[in-house]
Amino acid sequence: MRILDKSAGRLCAVSLLALGLAWAAPSPLGAQQTAVIGRIIVEGVQRVDAATVRSYMRVQEGSPADAVAINESLRALYDTGLFADVRVEPAGSDLRVTVVENPVINEIAFEGNRRIDDDALAGVVQSQARRVFTRARAEADAAAILEAYRSSGRHAATVEPKIIQLDQNRVNLVFEIVEGERAEVRRIDFVGNQAFSSGRLRDVVSTRESAWWRFFSTTDFYDADRMDYDRELLRRFYLNNGYADVQVTAATAEVAPGDDGFYMTYSIEEGPLYRFGAVDVEVDVEGVDPETLRGAILTRSGSWFSAEQVEKSVSDMTYKLGENGYAFTRIEPRLDRDPEALTVGVTYAVTSGPAVYVERIDVTGNSRTLDRVVRREFELSEGDAFNAVQLQRSRTNIRALGFFKTVELTSREGSAPDRMIVTAALEEASTGSLQFGLGFSSSENVSGEVALIERNLLGRGQYLRLRGRLSSTRTLVDMSFTEPYFLGRDLAAGFDAYHTEVDNQSSSSYDTRNTGFRPRLSFPVGQYATFSPRYQISRDELRDVPSDASPFIKRDVGQEWTSSVGYSASYDRRNDPIEPTRGYILRADQDISGLAGDTRYVRTRLSGKAHMPIYRDSVVGSLEVEGGAILGFGGYDVKTTDRFFLGGDSFRGFEPGGLGPRDSGDSLGGNYFAMARAEVTFPLGLPQEYGVSGGVFADAGTVWNVDKPTTSYTDASGNPAVATVDDGLKFRASVGASLFWSSPFGPIRLNFATPIVKEDYDEAEYFRLTAGTRF
Repeated sequence: MRILDKSAGRLCAVSLLALGLAWAAPSPLGAQQTAVIGRIIVEGVQRVDAATVRSYMRVQEGSPADAVAINESLRALYDTGLFADVRVEPAGSDLRVTVVENPVINEIAFEGNRRIDDDALAGVVQSQARRVFTRARAEADAAAILEAYRSSGRHAATVEPKIIQLDQNRVNLVFEIVEGERAEVRRIDFVGNQAFSSGRLRDVVSTRESAWWRFFSTTDFYDADRMDYDRELLRRFYLNNGYADVQVTAATAEVAPGDDGFYMTYSIEEGPLYRFGAVDVEVDVEGVDPETLRGAILTRSGSWFSAEQVEKSVSDMTYKLGENGYAFTRIEPRLDRDPEALTVGVTYAVTSGPAVYVERIDVTGNSRTLDRVVRREFELSEGDAFNAVQLQRSRTNIRALGFFKTVELTSREGSAPDRMIVTAALEEASTGSLQFGLGFSSSENVSGEVALIERNLLGRGQYLRLRGRLSSTRTLVDMSFTEPYFLGRDLAAGFDAYHTEVDNQSSSSYDTRNTGFRPRLSFPVGQYATFSPRYQISRDELRDVPSDASPFIKRDVGQEWTSSVGYSASYDRRNDPIEPTRGYILRADQDISGLAGDTRYVRTRLSGKAHMPIYRDSVVGSLEVEGGAILGFGGYDVKTTDRFFLGGDSFRGFEPGGLGPRDSGDSLGGNYFAMARAEVTFPLGLPQEYGVSGGVFADAGTVWNVDKPTTSYTDASGNPAVATVDDGLKFRASVGASLFWSSPFGPIRLNFATPIVKEDYDEAEYFRLTAGTRF
């Protein structure tokens, strides 16, 4: 093994030029005759053809032996990267070109790397096996590896490229790596901050001080790029909290004495605190009433200045104009700062912009997902008028696929000022997994699950799930498949096949067994609505009923075939399908059983949920109302297993099936239910990396009515008896608090609730935990 030699072949250029000049010099008699090249003789080639060498020459056979042209030939041969050494010299009337070919890389190896694996480093370097080796490329690869280590906080890392000579002019390229220790951030200090404490500002920056519990984190090591980003975060934080003159004048990082860590210091000039002055709208677009836009303005005169509110107001106004068909508008906020009154006036100037059209849509980063899967989610096409509203909705549609970690849609000027190029920058997420799960909940205790899931089958956007689940109360086996673009149209088609066995002995003294098959379709109806028809056939059995069970349950023992058609319809105006902060969704579900089989009923369920920001987008409130009814027809009485049950997650503060009509301690469910749920979620002031947030909630509602609330039966002594259940409409309510943790092991939710209005026979549940992990 030898270290790369950086000086080989450099001296020959000087000697070549001297030889060329001597060859072309005037004759001793003073005649100005220039030699003519006879032949160009190529020596030393092995893989490269001699004709290829001649093709790079700036002189040819029969041309004058010009010194400048010969020197350019030498340089051109070096620039090909094919040769380690080149010599050009006269041989009588001929020109001899002797080359030493660069070796071919046989293998690339990395030694000493433990923190970054070979596959990751192979993606960093440009050198590849079976390609020509060059010193310059190997040195550039070493620098790229070094940068990868510095980005992961290991600034003491060293990388040395070495070669091992093999036969047939081949080499092995080895990068010897000394990783060094990670350069942790020992302390983060701030200078000049008066309005906010250093502790508060440490929560603003993305870098964290090193601590033993951050073994899952990568934010507590020094990164120069992150430091620049944090500097901008600090500036924007002050701008959003009234400090319009703020400057982050310096950001420095010093090595801790006797340590490999860093001390980071940010110098801040806060300036005075400003409020919003006069806020106005000037419209120079025909047909647009300024008053219709004021509702989208978040800035209020007298409130503290916030650059974020100005930006959000521009965004919301643009969106509102786009919704009303004004695609080519421009909104410019003009700021009027008054240093004496300490106010910043804002005038939103709305003007007509030039007509702009989409020239091209580029999709990048989708290494696995097919382009057409992404493109069909766009609400604008190449050649359409550019519309910011449609672009935002397109981003929402792509995010809703769940195939990508990040989705960024940007636009830039195309080949002309009236042409726009839209780029979708995506980062693929893992969509396929073989999952082995363990979980715990208050209702099912410990549960285990095995599932094969692929949410983006073959990159076509298809969904496939094969799952088995076992817990103390439930056994489940199911298969689900969805083709989201059936027959090349915006039509989702799929099916579900399932078998479940549920132990309800603790709440209702019976077990159930269900086996079914459900084909389904789904398609959009207009811009925001979706309609999903379905059919279901199932075999449903109520069994294992003890002798002391309620007679209302005993009369339903047995199995039935259910054949039903149904649909789901939704109208979704949320701003984000995954983490909504504003907007609402309405949903209706209905199933009609009676096409065949043994059951005859109509079951209907309606719900609506609205989200609204209470404080920016960090404190979000939601209000949900829901109701349902099931009605038998053709002389059919609704069975216990077909009714509605509330409790657990559906009515916090009560056990599953813990409220509503009850007989002999057994929950009977109800033919009707109505619910209202209010919730507010908020951060707890902990660092965002912990993934911990909180919430408070209140639930209110009831479930009531059973067919034939009076039934005859034979008691344990063999005597006829009559049982009557109280199935009246009785109001219940509960309040509580939630704790959410996005843990490294999976999502965890803890609900602490207490009923404040209940019946004596209801079953309360004061604590409910749901947790899970996959490994």
